[in-house]
Amino acid sequence: MLTNIFTLQERYALAFSTRTEHPQVRVYRDESVPDMYSHNYTEIISVPTQDWLQAYIEQELRHAKEQQLGHLKLELHPSLPFSEEFVSFATQLGFEVNTMLYMVAPLEVADKLAPNPQCSVLRGDSIEVMEAGIRCLTASDSVTINPDFAVRKANRKREIYENGEIIPYVCFVDQEPVGACEWHLYKELVRMEEFFILDDWQRRGFGTEIIRVMMQDAKKLGATHMYLTTYADDTPQEMYSKLGFQEVQRHLEMIWIKN
Repeated sequence: MLTNIFTLQERYALAFSTRTEHPQVRVYRDESVPDMYSHNYTEIISVPTQDWLQAYIEQELRHAKEQQLGHLKLELHPSLPFSEEFVSFATQLGFEVNTMLYMVAPLEVADKLAPNPQCSVLRGDSIEVMEAGIRCLTASDSVTINPDFAVRKANRKREIYENGEIIPYVCFVDQEPVGACEWHLYKELVRMEEFFILDDWQRRGFGTEIIRVMMQDAKKLGATHMYLTTYADDTPQEMYSKLGFQEVQRHLEMIWIKN
């Protein structure tokens, strides 16, 4: 299953970004939204020695500063181990270091969840539902990040959603969109990404309802499991665990932000 998870990770990244292959690293870039961390990063896939790794990170950081880049994001491939000493090294260089968890749940979980009558969840196959999801995402990002970025990110998402491989599911209360999540299917796996409920509508079971509906739809298409990625210290982990998600892998993520 891990092989398919990593394949789906790559497919998702390549839906938005171009990839340049190098012997030890893969560089992902999305020129449409160059300041979006999740679309612009370098994945380290092979480490000859720890000395090489540290020298490479220092080199990339110097380059980012010389080029006056707004950010530098580096990820270790999940197959690569990392130590507390390495985390300390990256932190001392000025990186924010996070552990990203891969969590998986069997789709049978959905059969144990009762539908939530207070909301309805629609698949974004139609322009109307897709646009409602994009408006909702823009509203969320405008608060948590900033309005300019929110609009540019939403426009990029719209381009990808129109291709039909990555599909938004949107939660409505009285025809008002209050949350959404992306659905990306590959073989027996469905990935959930960009999952959120607007602040005023949280803790009402709407997030659980989105997951339930996505799981049911994935089951109908022959999938067996859903997976997600989340930071190790994220609050939603408790909800994911209650829904049957279990950690199967993790990787290290390092982000340096100018100023």
